Amino acid sequence: MSKSAPAESGITRAAESVPSNMSKTLNSSEVDLTQERKVTRIGDWVAPAPSSKLGEYQRMADDDEAREPGLRGALQCVGSCVVGRIPMLGWLPQYDVRNDFFYDFIGGATIALICLVQTLAHAAIATTKVIQGPYCAFVPPFVYAVLGTSPHASISSGAIAAILIADQLQYFHDEEERTELASLLALISGGMLVAMGLCRAAYAVRFLSQSLISGFVTGGSVLILVGQLKNLLGLEKMRHAIGVIDQVRAIYEALPETRVIGLCLGLSMIMVLQVMMWLKKYTVAQLKSQGPHPSWMKPAKIVSEMKELVLVGISIAFAIFTCNGDEPILPVVGTIPPGLPPFQVPWRLPAAKSMLETHFRLQEFFMGGFLVALTSFLTTYATSKKQALQHGYQIDASQEMFALGMAGTCGSFFGSFTPSGSLSRTSLAGEVGVRTQMSGLMKIVVVGTSLKFLTPVLYYLPKATLAAIILRSTWQLVDFKTPKTLWSSWRPYHQGGMRRDFVVWWIAFVLTVFLGVLWGIGAAVFVSVAMIVHDAAMPRTVTLGRIESLGNIWRDVEVWSEGRTFPGVLTVEFRGPLSFASADWFMEELERKKFLEAKRGNKVHVVVLSFGSVHDLDKTAIEMFRDLLTVWRKQSISCIVAEAKSRVRLLLEEHFARGDKPLLDQPKFMINIDDAVMYANMVVARKIKGEAVSKAQDDSGLGSSVPEHSFTGRPMPGGPEFQRTTSANV
Repeated sequence: MSKSAPAESGITRAAESVPSNMSKTLNSSEVDLTQERKVTRIGDWVAPAPSSKLGEYQRMADDDEAREPGLRGALQCVGSCVVGRIPMLGWLPQYDVRNDFFYDFIGGATIALICLVQTLAHAAIATTKVIQGPYCAFVPPFVYAVLGTSPHASISSGAIAAILIADQLQYFHDEEERTELASLLALISGGMLVAMGLCRAAYAVRFLSQSLISGFVTGGSVLILVGQLKNLLGLEKMRHAIGVIDQVRAIYEALPETRVIGLCLGLSMIMVLQVMMWLKKYTVAQLKSQGPHPSWMKPAKIVSEMKELVLVGISIAFAIFTCNGDEPILPVVGTIPPGLPPFQVPWRLPAAKSMLETHFRLQEFFMGGFLVALTSFLTTYATSKKQALQHGYQIDASQEMFALGMAGTCGSFFGSFTPSGSLSRTSLAGEVGVRTQMSGLMKIVVVGTSLKFLTPVLYYLPKATLAAIILRSTWQLVDFKTPKTLWSSWRPYHQGGMRRDFVVWWIAFVLTVFLGVLWGIGAAVFVSVAMIVHDAAMPRTVTLGRIESLGNIWRDVEVWSEGRTFPGVLTVEFRGPLSFASADWFMEELERKKFLEAKRGNKVHVVVLSFGSVHDLDKTAIEMFRDLLTVWRKQSISCIVAEAKSRVRLLLEEHFARGDKPLLDQPKFMINIDDAVMYANMVVARKIKGEAVSKAQDDSGLGSSVPEHSFTGRPMPGGPEFQRTTSANV
């Protein structure tokens, strides 16, 4: 049979693996496919040799290597960069006014009305002037609509960000100072997010684990619940307190001043909120089922979704009708400056200038700004990512970080504190039919109109109603289910336990409650990173045994006691990277396991190392491994490495399989554990036989004349295909 046929079929298969728009003319079997493999963004392919008869390929139009040279190519590159940083330039020219504008306008207006009330509550959480909340819903949404990649993200204020802001502002007694410093904090955190976004450092939020966030949010929720008791009880003359214990003491001291009417109104509003939440849950479940549905169900669902707006309307009407002359009989929000937010440079505000001059808590302020930045981005990105998965589009994490940072930075010049996303508003955006970022532009129209004309009405908004909204919404953030679940998994790590997450949760919760958010998050992050470093420096090293009842798979004998081991063979799996951090640990663990085997009466002749979980080797690890193999050779202990992949296999072949006396004498490096152990058993048998012959000759007085056996050139089980091979000829 001609040898050209296999070559031709190979060429055909190679051609099929190339993207369809990289056309080739396959008219010859004389093809040189030994050229360097090139990896592009669109495929992994081998470029044809210049002398081959293959036709020219055509690159994809958006491939980086397809950029035309000269001025036109430079302009294409600049244009792509600009559109990448300002996504609005990409979607606005293609905006379908006829099909999308109505949904974006209705959705944006609906969310804006809800947002207007929620921001008032979030400003109360942040302990700033209530007007600063609506300011967060004016400039930041506009900036995000221009720079953001998610059409559903609702950017304004957020409860979690407000918790962090309040923690940083608790050391300042005057409300005006706290409001001004909140704008400075928005500038600091926004600038940090912009810098991280430009550096594509969105991975930094990965150090905030789910357990850490749950513990911190639960601890922060406790702080909010305690802090809002002042407004619920109407304690206008309560002294300023720092820390949860001091706040509880201050509330207890001021209890005789409780305003009963305000307390009754607040408790009633909490009950109304709960009823509306039940109504929303019921109507959503019914509307998802098969119809027909009653005509009142959809309006009821809309009303339940706008529950905060309904509560504000009811409570304002109550406050107006119960006024004693012109004075309300219960504490109200009071005068709110009408009009759009004025332009103010954050660092020129009196409180900010004082902090910059005296350096009072300036270092802590910057550290807090960093945590505010990370946490606000994490909550925003998590909610946006969820909507992206549900609606089938992608968002860019680094661009989202940049957009949120720019929203906070620009907003700080218009009286805003750090903006954030909201899970409830972002989810509602998908339900009301929002289609593009144009809804964010619609939001500023509604919010701006409200700030211009409706602020006099908000004068009569009772503080007890704001406290009720905050208390009921904050209670949903309290998460004691997570530690309960983690406690049920309190068992050793290698048995699937989650002790670490349980410890991190309680560290974040306890320190947040008693020492503040900065200490809670900081300590929990430190412990989490320490655990990661521990895992990198001390990966698990397990002895493997063969589970014959499950198809001869290999598992940890500590977990699978029925695993079969073989006399004279120690099979070990190292589950982690082998680097300078873990090299000594690796050597110590191997020596320890070898010593334990000898202590059990099993003299080790061959060590089989499973490197399937080892994805990297560095210079320190290579030299350590060389020293270890040298010592083992002097002790007549052989070593076989199995399951090594890619870079690790290439490095092992280069450093340990070449030369006159290779330290790894195995004939083949692309080998699984079964074959490695089978070959090890042959080596053990050969060594035991050699030792027996030597002993017999010594006993007969003939002396030892048995030559040393090595693995070189001896076939492995399965025939000649197990002969020594390297990556050059595999």
